[in-house]
Amino acid sequence: MPLSLFRGLLRMFRPAPPVERGDGNDAALRILFDNAAAGIAEVDLATLRFVRVNRRFAEMMRRSAAELMSLGPPDLVHPEDRQWVDREWLVAMQSTGHWDSTVRHIGPNGEIIWVRLGVSLWRRDAVGRPASCIAVLQDVSDAVEKADRLRESEELLLLGQQIARIGSFTRDIATGEIVCGEQLLDMLGYPPGERKISTQSWLNSLHPEDRPRIVAAIEQAVAARAPDIAFGYRFLRPSDGVQRHLEMRARYEFNAQGEPVRSVGVVMDTTEQKIVEDNLRQSETLRRLGMMAGGIGAFRRDIPGGAIHCAGETRALHGLPMEGPISTEDWLATLLPEDAARMMDEIERTLRRREPEFSSHYRYRRTPGGQIRHMEVRSAHAFDGQGRPVSATGVVIDVSERIEAEQQLAHAARHDALTNLPNRVLFRDRMDHALARARRGEKFALLCLDLDRFKEVNDTLGHPVGDSLLVDVAQRLRAQLRDTDTLARLGGDEFAIIQTGLITPNDSVVLARRLIERVSEPYAIDGHQLVVGVSVGIAIAPEDGAQYEDLFKAADMALYRAKADGRGGWRWFEPEMNARMQMRRAVEVDLRQALERDEFELHYQPIVDTATRRIRSFEALIRWRHHERGLISPDAFIPLAEEIGLIAPIGAWVLREACARAAQWPEPIGVSVNISPVQFAGRKLLETVEMALVMSGLAPERLEIEITETAVLQNSDTTLGVLRDLKKLGLRISMDDFGAGYSSLSSLQSFPFDKVKIDRAFTRGLEQSRKSDAIITAVTNLCSGLDMCATAEGVETESQFEALRRRGCQEAQGYLFGRPCMAEEVPALIAQLGYCATLPQAAE
Repeated sequence: MPLSLFRGLLRMFRPAPPVERGDGNDAALRILFDNAAAGIAEVDLATLRFVRVNRRFAEMMRRSAAELMSLGPPDLVHPEDRQWVDREWLVAMQSTGHWDSTVRHIGPNGEIIWVRLGVSLWRRDAVGRPASCIAVLQDVSDAVEKADRLRESEELLLLGQQIARIGSFTRDIATGEIVCGEQLLDMLGYPPGERKISTQSWLNSLHPEDRPRIVAAIEQAVAARAPDIAFGYRFLRPSDGVQRHLEMRARYEFNAQGEPVRSVGVVMDTTEQKIVEDNLRQSETLRRLGMMAGGIGAFRRDIPGGAIHCAGETRALHGLPMEGPISTEDWLATLLPEDAARMMDEIERTLRRREPEFSSHYRYRRTPGGQIRHMEVRSAHAFDGQGRPVSATGVVIDVSERIEAEQQLAHAARHDALTNLPNRVLFRDRMDHALARARRGEKFALLCLDLDRFKEVNDTLGHPVGDSLLVDVAQRLRAQLRDTDTLARLGGDEFAIIQTGLITPNDSVVLARRLIERVSEPYAIDGHQLVVGVSVGIAIAPEDGAQYEDLFKAADMALYRAKADGRGGWRWFEPEMNARMQMRRAVEVDLRQALERDEFELHYQPIVDTATRRIRSFEALIRWRHHERGLISPDAFIPLAEEIGLIAPIGAWVLREACARAAQWPEPIGVSVNISPVQFAGRKLLETVEMALVMSGLAPERLEIEITETAVLQNSDTTLGVLRDLKKLGLRISMDDFGAGYSSLSSLQSFPFDKVKIDRAFTRGLEQSRKSDAIITAVTNLCSGLDMCATAEGVETESQFEALRRRGCQEAQGYLFGRPCMAEEVPALIAQLGYCATLPQAAE
């Protein structure tokens, strides 16, 4: 039923405003709802929700009527159309009360539903405002889809013609008028608007040499009533005189009397193809020159007679005479003797088997004593009726450059690019051979070497200097070895040596000492005087390992021990090392699971004000309560956590836990947390601190970050940048263990620390060592001058405490006031000692 008819029916049934529901017109509309073939829906204009929908509307929207009752038009209209649909529809209801359009809707599975839509105002409220409307819909998705496909097909046809340079035309035989498509007009050089041309105009533009032939072909086709005609010709474009090569194909239409009425056809521009063909013919002329330049020569060999027929380029490749006959013996004489014998054997074997093709390679010299070159030969064999070989026709290709490149690639795959030493791949191969000999009783030593202080050179002077140093080190190492030994660079500053022909294990020690001594001598590189050392781990095969992995692991453990013992030395592998390494790995495995098992806990030690002996803050100290080994101090696992990359998650847990506990203490008692230098090297420390403060609600000024001098000195720019960001949050920053490491006054000057913690070693010697007294006095005076708080660690006696107070030390920490205690014990300790009402002023 057309939408206009539905609209007429709606006008008949529309109630007068205001109206009560349930009158006769509404009943008639319900009949129309129930029986209409179109989709009908009533919409509440105040809520923009459906009031009622008929069965056809629900089918059209792919939803149930019950589901639609909780939706409205904005939920069904395509999101891209929603804005303009809402605007036009609602405005129309306020003005004319009618609105027609074609609108995209969205089905429950995202499918597009196109509908032709007619909307009419249905009710007004008590004051005359539009209250509801009736929408009548027809699904026009199929029609829209067909129109889209037709448009796409036309666009693709036009695109195809443009890409293939094809134009279309129709010609009226009686008038001679030719109607051209746009592509053909462009091809022939006519203006875009001039779609009609005459046959005579077209003939005039044909190449004079082609015109008679074309006219004769057309007349002959018409006379013979041939349905189709095709020919190629040259066309001189009237607009610019440029010659184009065209090919035309046309079909004639005849009337009842058999007379031609019109022709319909296409014209293809084959100019580029013709140019390619011309270029191909020219390139054939250059082929022979190209063959010579590319090291390719053709030949034909008369197998029964042995004569070889070949052109000049083939003779030049082999250094054969440019004139005169060439025999098989002449050709073989240019090959290396071993290759000549092999080639003839391969050729004769191939011919006996009647194989149609042959390919091989050989080495040859163009001149006696000249450079060896590599040649590849490919040929096809011809046989007579009795299967006897008649001839071989083929090519020879000089592949010397390719072979050399392959050899270079093979070398590069097994050698270090910087030092040209064997790499890990070749070293593994040499090790496998040495181990095979070791199983037959030939012992050898594996030495693993690692440079000492090389990273400092790389970091301070840059990688180019570091690379030059590695090259010099490699040369010194190689100079200490025999030809039967193997030296390899495994990566970075790691080297390895296979020392063969070992008579006694002490031979490896003699070599190790010689290597350490030679490598440790100064280097002069780019104006720099450099000194590095080397540590060596030694394993003996087959005693320490009969397999590659076992022996390498043994030497690596010995190297690890050599570096741990102070660097610049050597160590043999000992079975106890394996046990220690296994223990270390077991601890590592447990450490990785400790966070998940909730095995870490914090203990808190008070820091007191020396003037009042009251608590100012607590230092949070981590402990690991191992499920088997009991309580483990941080010295036993923090270095390992730093080494294996676990310090960041552990440190984040410490910050969260410490802040959460401190937030429960009376204000303004603070908490100090030790931060590892490794955490400063990462990028998430600031984010971790902020998160801990937010989650706990602890005031930033109550959190103190402790950092050692070593962390400040390592990667100082990065560390100081992070410290400044932390300082901006309002945190207090403390330098821990001052004087215990590489003490530097410049570190105090480079950053406004709030506190300096004097190492316990000086507190222990107070009033017993004049030097300790002098150092503590100097540090407290220095802190006073820099507006920093001086805190003494390790205070255990009253005399130490009194001495510190007399020297101006503001805070003290140690067993005198309390050992580190569990979090549950902190409130009792606060009650016992009391706490300061204010925090010291932060440094600027």
